[in-house]
Amino acid sequence: MKNIIAFLVFGLSLATAWAQNGTISGKIIETETAEPLSGATVRLMQDSLAVGGAYSEDDGSFSISAKPGTYRLIVSYISLDSKTAENVVVKAGETITFDFQMGVDITKTGDENLVIIQDKVVKNTETALLTMQRRSTSVMDVISLEQVKRSGDNDAGAAMKRVTGVTVESGKYIYVRGLGDRYAKTLLNGAEIPGLDPNRNSVQMDMFPSNLIDNIVVHKTFSPELPGSFTGGLVKINTKDFPQDFSFQVSSSASYNTVSSFRNDFLTGTRGKLDFLGFDDGTRALPEILENTGGYVPDLSFADPVKADAIDAASKAFAAPIYPGSTNSTLNQNHSISIGDQKPLFGRPFGYIASLSYANNQNVLQDYQQGRWILTDNVDSTDALNAQVLLAGSQASSEVLWGSLVNFSYLPSINHRISLNYMHNQSGVNTASYLSGSIPKDDPGIVFETRSIGYTQRAMDAVQLKGDHTFGKLKADWIASYTRSSQDEPDLRFFSNDYDREDGNYDIQRNLYTAPSRYFREMKENNLDGKLNFSLPFKQWSGLESVLRFGGAWTFKGRDFYERRYEFVNNSPGLVHFNGNMADYWSDENLGVIGQDQNGLYQYGIAITNVSELRNNYTGTQSVTAAYAMTELPLLEKLRFVGGARLEKTNISLISLDPSLDEGILDNLDVLPSANLIYTLNRDALKNVMNLRACYARTLARPVFRELAPYASFDFVGDMVLIGNPNLQRTLVDNFDLRWEMFPSTSELLSVSAFYKNFSNPIELVINPMAANFEGNYRNVDQAQLYGLEFEFRKRMGFISPALNNLRASGNLTLIRSSQTIASDELAQIRALNPSASATRAMFGQSPYTVNSELAYVNDSIGLTVSASINVFGQRISAVSRGGTPNVYEMPRPTLDAGASQTFAKHWTVTARARNLFDPQFRRVHQFKGQEFVYSSYRMGRSFSLGLTYNFN
Repeated sequence: MKNIIAFLVFGLSLATAWAQNGTISGKIIETETAEPLSGATVRLMQDSLAVGGAYSEDDGSFSISAKPGTYRLIVSYISLDSKTAENVVVKAGETITFDFQMGVDITKTGDENLVIIQDKVVKNTETALLTMQRRSTSVMDVISLEQVKRSGDNDAGAAMKRVTGVTVESGKYIYVRGLGDRYAKTLLNGAEIPGLDPNRNSVQMDMFPSNLIDNIVVHKTFSPELPGSFTGGLVKINTKDFPQDFSFQVSSSASYNTVSSFRNDFLTGTRGKLDFLGFDDGTRALPEILENTGGYVPDLSFADPVKADAIDAASKAFAAPIYPGSTNSTLNQNHSISIGDQKPLFGRPFGYIASLSYANNQNVLQDYQQGRWILTDNVDSTDALNAQVLLAGSQASSEVLWGSLVNFSYLPSINHRISLNYMHNQSGVNTASYLSGSIPKDDPGIVFETRSIGYTQRAMDAVQLKGDHTFGKLKADWIASYTRSSQDEPDLRFFSNDYDREDGNYDIQRNLYTAPSRYFREMKENNLDGKLNFSLPFKQWSGLESVLRFGGAWTFKGRDFYERRYEFVNNSPGLVHFNGNMADYWSDENLGVIGQDQNGLYQYGIAITNVSELRNNYTGTQSVTAAYAMTELPLLEKLRFVGGARLEKTNISLISLDPSLDEGILDNLDVLPSANLIYTLNRDALKNVMNLRACYARTLARPVFRELAPYASFDFVGDMVLIGNPNLQRTLVDNFDLRWEMFPSTSELLSVSAFYKNFSNPIELVINPMAANFEGNYRNVDQAQLYGLEFEFRKRMGFISPALNNLRASGNLTLIRSSQTIASDELAQIRALNPSASATRAMFGQSPYTVNSELAYVNDSIGLTVSASINVFGQRISAVSRGGTPNVYEMPRPTLDAGASQTFAKHWTVTARARNLFDPQFRRVHQFKGQEFVYSSYRMGRSFSLGLTYNFN
């Protein structure tokens, strides 16, 4: 508040004060290339406090107006050592000039007032991150906060689809270079974090609101200081750091969706009072009578009154309906607020930032269709697949996502820095669906109906303590991180029935489908991560600067997974009243004990049965101990070698609570080498810096706990029974990369990349549509190969005409091919119906192409930004079928987004955005003899939003 009052007073006297001020101006040049540095941070300090500042322009120039006095001038830029000018004397009406040369080498400038210090650098602008990309020792791509704001992405999942070669499944799971989520890894501020889906290997990217993100870096090649368990990409999400000066920002937006907003038939399940915060308040908890008995329900007893009373009470305890209802939907909304500052503490800089974001979104899958198909005859004797199930209807979800971040950073001395970061993310998703149709394989005259209600509560708490230290030439950094995550699915409900089209008779209990069920699932996971890194510069044989890097890491993951399942069995179909009204069917008159016969024996209607299995509960632990050594060694003035090796010792144990099942064990010691050659092709004084990179590395992919769990359980999302495999082995991958990149300026990029990957023992989910319950199991296959090309450009249009200098175009294209051997027993099943079937197929989730492009007009002088972006990927396998049935492919769908923002009155910004303007159909299909057989399809609707932001710096 003091800062705000001071600012208002300053504004009232601005005209008078300006005439009394002096000016500090200058230019900032990079030592190595003599290139002007755009986006460098220039701070004016007095008594350890920042009293003014600026960013350098495209030509490297800066200008600061200041009151007469003596100051300290600090210049910082990402990846470069910061510089400071002491005793800067400003006089009224005069201009003083300071030019800076910045580089990675520590050199004297001849000015005794000019020294080098360690300082915070800007890492959220496009210019800064492109500089980091140019200087990187590995192949990487970057997304800046500046770019996220321009595109209007609400979370990391939405932002990731802008990266070259990246596609995003279900808004959560990333595919890098066509590889599924098992080949990607995510770090939060350099520390490993757990995923929140028991069946996945990756982190759900939609858990990170964009308001908390400073930048995202995607490493596409491995180097020894990085974890070895990624192949497609290593995603580093870096949260906001403390600002140089006082900063306060608050924003709010509302969004209208053409298919989900302002509906009076929006499907929903039972709601709790805390749903708006992403918490279940106990509304969906296991009934107290069952919680007190540990979930125990006695078997039906027709003579024992004690057991009969227990069954009756347990059956009637589930008061909430098992079928969805409807409600009114509203606008989607997003809100955020953040505050930060830097203050002296014991005479040294202390910075902090606190941020909070909240989003509440409602979605409808419009025109939803679902089909299950199978090939039963020889491919030469049939022209179509046979329908197992054909359904249509609607699915809806309400999702709350909020995140909070607190970061403290302290510099006790010039050579030491300590940071403490705490983040909490919370998500609650309420889902409901109603589908109806036919089961042609049984009786096409029967109408089948199925309903579901679900609630998924996800939470993640991450505490990180970090340090950066300099001891002479030796530099060290470390991180200690603890992350706790949980996913709770209380009272997932499934209810199916059918009726005859002719006589209208209803039936609840057939062998065609599962009995009405209620599931309770809970997963908790703890992650510990510790890393220690050292770097020591030295001179190689010709005197060129080199660096030796070495260190170690230890990570531990512990997971507990529990599941309870209850079924409602209709024991007296003739006595249970049901005329198609769901409320009547689940009335107390039909539940539990409904009477006694003439012999005094109890009669049961719809009675609950505990069908939970010990095998569906497990505990798992994973520990990885690692050590590495590498060097960055100039072989020639323009040629650098970066290489070394990483040693990783892996121990994984998965134990089911069923003692009769085998333990899933993985025990490996892996040496992961890496070698990179970086040749600087051109060092023009002002532009067109070019690098040529060649890389080789070995990486691995480990199975996740669920894949090792030796039991079968129903997966609601995939609509199948999943069977784990305790004998799975980790996958080893040999990676080869080649990239040419040119940086025409600090904000422009042209690049071409080629890559090849060879997989040994890749893990795949294989679906068996011929099984009674449509099951899938995990297995290793022998070999797989993947190769491709990537093209990317970011260019200002000023080269056409100076009038177009504010117009920016960017885009990327990835072309990929893959081949994977099909297991011999599986191939035999396929060729039994399709004798000419290939012995290979594309890898699961691999798209043959991805395209991203953006056109943006950015005029900082008037505060206007206008942008449009398009994204599309090629068809990719989303489910592998067993037997001759063709695999399921997710089909291409182009996505067009557009937006504009305008700053006014200095601190206010209004934003308008339109998303999914094409509103393409989301389709997953089997392709057979030129026809498409729909596995699932729907539309998401177009969205239009309006937002307002207040930003005080």
